[in-house]
Amino acid sequence: MKKKHLKFVKSKFNEEQVKDIVDYYEKEMKRILDIEVNFLTKNQYKAARKTVLPKIILYKAFIRHIDSELAKSYGKEILEFESDGFRKFTNFMTNSNFRIQIFKKLFKKILKSDVWDSTIKEYNKKCFNFNMDRCLYSDLCNKYDASEFCTVYCQGDYFVFGGMNKLKFERSQTIGEGGEVCDFHFINQ
Repeated sequence: MKKKHLKFVKSKFNEEQVKDIVDYYEKEMKRILDIEVNFLTKNQYKAARKTVLPKIILYKAFIRHIDSELAKSYGKEILEFESDGFRKFTNFMTNSNFRIQIFKKLFKKILKSDVWDSTIKEYNKKCFNFNMDRCLYSDLCNKYDASEFCTVYCQGDYFVFGGMNKLKFERSQTIGEGGEVCDFHFINQ
């Protein structure tokens, strides 16, 4: 377990609960990674190990001691803490028209990763719109019986992209919230 996760767990749970959560986390992480190494590509495995699975497994450990809504709110706290640097980067990259174009080009390149299946719908000076047709976050949440937790990842996009300076983020649906795709709309303001 990452030190920052352990620190968070210790701040929210008693000593006995902490021990159970850590034990559960360590066993589940090993078990799931042993499974996924056979199914995921190198990039997908790295994303699963570093980003996706730690929060899913923490959520599953938390619901052994608290209700799922509180566990999701703890997952959201962790996600926002870990995403704050990227949120600040997106805000910086979108406070001038020149950097907005760089941001769009960087994002377009990221979409080529096999962590997602994406379709670019519109890419020009005024906007950048794309759909995620498949999402590793949703796939793993569903596979490991944590589909309700996927909404935390979906809402995390609003945390990261919602406060951009000259670029507006909109969406109408996500796979994790029952939609057919995750639609992303970045519109120059």
